[in-house]
Amino acid sequence: MDQEFHFYITYIVAQRAGYGPDESYTIAYSSQYTDDNTRKYDISTDTANHFENYISQTIDITEPQVVLMRIYPVFHFMPGAESDLFADSARRLDGKLHILNTIPNGSNSRKMMKNALLSDNPYRIGIAVHLHSDSFSHQNFLGFIDCFNSLLPGSFSNICHAEAFHKPDYVANVWHDKRLVSVFARVDNKRRVLQAAGNLYVFLKKGAPPSQREIDTLVNDLGDAIGPRDDGNDLADKRVKRYKALIHDFKEYDKYAWFEKAVAEESSKPLPTPDYPPYPPRFVWQPGYQNSDWYKFQLAIMDHQKLAVDTILKPIFSGMDAMI
Repeated sequence: MDQEFHFYITYIVAQRAGYGPDESYTIAYSSQYTDDNTRKYDISTDTANHFENYISQTIDITEPQVVLMRIYPVFHFMPGAESDLFADSARRLDGKLHILNTIPNGSNSRKMMKNALLSDNPYRIGIAVHLHSDSFSHQNFLGFIDCFNSLLPGSFSNICHAEAFHKPDYVANVWHDKRLVSVFARVDNKRRVLQAAGNLYVFLKKGAPPSQREIDTLVNDLGDAIGPRDDGNDLADKRVKRYKALIHDFKEYDKYAWFEKAVAEESSKPLPTPDYPPYPPRFVWQPGYQNSDWYKFQLAIMDHQKLAVDTILKPIFSGMDAMI
């Protein structure tokens, strides 16, 4: 999924599920910021408040595999449980299975959702929503470098869905996954998006479980907002306007806003000479940072990663004689 789902559609679903304007925004922001949390910061070095954050996304595939394995499957490509791996949607022409395959609405991503909801922490919920919704768009890919991902014979860019480019993430795209049996090879992303949205609504609904009529109303409203097929993503701006019309007390997403309210950059020391290499930036906490959204989000990232690694990924990797 891209920002259309992770922010706008998540915002809509959270509000329909009974979250207020502030909580629904926090959930949606956290969901999208999981993709934008790409920089490691060393904050207030050599003080009692020293802090180093974890990242939840990277495009640097040269990172050591052990680093990538604490990012991709933890936040974007959650493997299904063994009982999920025979799902019809995962049937391939070559008959292969993989223990790290991402399965839509898989048991492990549902586990992460349930745990986040029990925490009642909107940052945790948003991060888990990101992971769970990606289980629909990233299905049949691994968060791992492996030929299982390959769509192009002889290609070496077989990490995650790199060979598919943005095809799995555009909400109104239709594309073909030639690895799958013919009945599943034509992929309609809008259908996947609406399945994911309806599924998340059931998870997030406060109070009584939603009726089928409530689910259908949400799905129909989102279907109208997404509109026609758009393989090139050229109609994204028009869709965003329609999403905004479905959100009460809408607030824009700015990926720098939370960070800038929590962290300041210290002024650089004067350089000894004009041609002297500039000093690296130094970051310090703003007053009251413990109550900031960015700090709370980073703590939630750590909690989410620990749970995913300790209870899901380590048992899987131990069976592969691998470490994470």
